[in-house]
Amino acid sequence: MNIKKIAAVLMTASLAAALSAGCHNHNKNDASDEEMFPTYNTEEVAPIGSTELTGEIGKEITANNTAFTLRSVLVHTDHEYKERFVYFDIDLRNSTDKEYTLNTLNNFYIKLPDGTEVFSDVRSQLYARSSLKKDKYYEDPFNIPSNGQFSGIIGGFILRDNADEFTVCFYPTGSNPNDKGTVIEYSITADDLNEIGSELMK
Repeated sequence: MNIKKIAAVLMTASLAAALSAGCHNHNKNDASDEEMFPTYNTEEVAPIGSTELTGEIGKEITANNTAFTLRSVLVHTDHEYKERFVYFDIDLRNSTDKEYTLNTLNNFYIKLPDGTEVFSDVRSQLYARSSLKKDKYYEDPFNIPSNGQFSGIIGGFILRDNADEFTVCFYPTGSNPNDKGTVIEYSITADDLNEIGSELMK
């Protein structure tokens, strides 16, 4: 191999090494990588349910920059199948300048007298989607506008058809879905249950 060929080989090897080092440094230090691969919110939050607030149907309660009102608990009872579909008619005001998104599975659950926790069920959501008016029922997820209000029916949950005492629980997480330190609880009795009326049906 002559001198020119040796020089060419050495130059090619040097360029390859330099490019490799440059790519390595770019991937390690370039801030755009964080934009391409965002991390989850790692903000420190209080333990789940460490602060319990008692809510009252029809009355606004404020927590975590969120003003929340459980206006009513709506049900569709099917005695043939021994099931009761449960939905919540709510108002939620966001007092921050940032829009955020909530969903029934993350932000709501029902607690039964024996301590069992019941989470949203897709069958009840499918029923609502096919049976309730679109301007009344809102599917998951639903957006809470900045410095604005969300109003509508959300849910639902499936209980036994004779379940008429339970607790509705709501986490006002705001813009951080992991912030479940505060839970608002509503004690529900048979007098609080409202069968879905024809005005809400398609």
